[in-house]
Amino acid sequence: MFQSRRFDSVFQRAALSRPHLRGPRSLARAFALGASLLALSACGPDAENTTENSSTNPLEEGGPVEMTVTAAFTAVEGGNSVVGFLPDPQAPSLGFVLSAPRNGGIDIFDLDGLLKTRHAGERLTGLATAPNFELRGESLPLIFGAATDSSAVRGYAVIRDGAQVLDLPLGEIEPIDGVSGLCLLREGAGFVELVILGTGARAEIWRIRDAGDDLLDVERIRDFPLPDPARQCATFDGDIYTASPAGGLARLSHEGTLLADAAYPAANLTVGEFNGTRLVLATNGSGDTVETFDAASLEAGISIDIVDGLSTPGVGTPAGLAVTDANYGYTAYVNGLLAVFDAETGRLKVVSRDVLTRAVFANE
Repeated sequence: MFQSRRFDSVFQRAALSRPHLRGPRSLARAFALGASLLALSACGPDAENTTENSSTNPLEEGGPVEMTVTAAFTAVEGGNSVVGFLPDPQAPSLGFVLSAPRNGGIDIFDLDGLLKTRHAGERLTGLATAPNFELRGESLPLIFGAATDSSAVRGYAVIRDGAQVLDLPLGEIEPIDGVSGLCLLREGAGFVELVILGTGARAEIWRIRDAGDDLLDVERIRDFPLPDPARQCATFDGDIYTASPAGGLARLSHEGTLLADAAYPAANLTVGEFNGTRLVLATNGSGDTVETFDAASLEAGISIDIVDGLSTPGVGTPAGLAVTDANYGYTAYVNGLLAVFDAETGRLKVVSRDVLTRAVFANE
């Protein structure tokens, strides 16, 4: 299958150029940039004012802290169930934001919030990306998705030029307890390791690598029990965080040892580091705030209310969410961003990671 120097016959149309990498911005992009800059300048004083009488401890419980939305993406049919990122280290402002519509497949958005590609396929309840994967000596970003209806893991290759998505020739992954979700554990030279959540209280670690065969090689590394059946997961520095609407949040080592838990009925979660403090951000899918937890102890922290920005309504009901510290360019996104699906409006909305950090650490 992999016959050419670049890619196999399935990928032959992938060798595209990028002649307009630094070309003029569209009017829409220029407006989005200006709006982002104004939103950033407007939200700083607001964040400080809402917390000026609160403790300097960013994890101390209290009333919701307001955080201004930066931008909203185009509304698309089917909404979004899970969110992910595919940054571009060579051209940060050309990075992609991913989502999995409830009616199946993968949507790829640019930073102007425009839908670039909708790749038809099965309904996915989890996304994991390997932005720097090297396939046959060429950089070819990969996406993996949890197809719960068929209890399978699907793989996709992304051609950045034109935002093309191609089905990946992937060996059969057959977890013992089915598939309910997944997340990336680590990415190395020519391989990735995924955490695959079972339909019961179990997780497995699978390695996917390019061994030079027609299909990418897959191997089960280990499996371990979970405190409760989990539906979403995220990782940070080898630790695994799981979300169970019935059982709550859990933090486990990469070997499966339970390190901490919390009773919050999380439906969605993401993990990041902000000014040296690691936080879990979680939603229950029906509330109007994003909840924060200390990433080590899972002790509950502040609630965050994402409010209206410049010409952009806030988030009414935060659902699927993901945070990244990858450089996405422009002034607003150079230190990363938070993407949140607003179940109330059916749209993806984004917040500059700088705004998020200032909201959490407003008095420091």
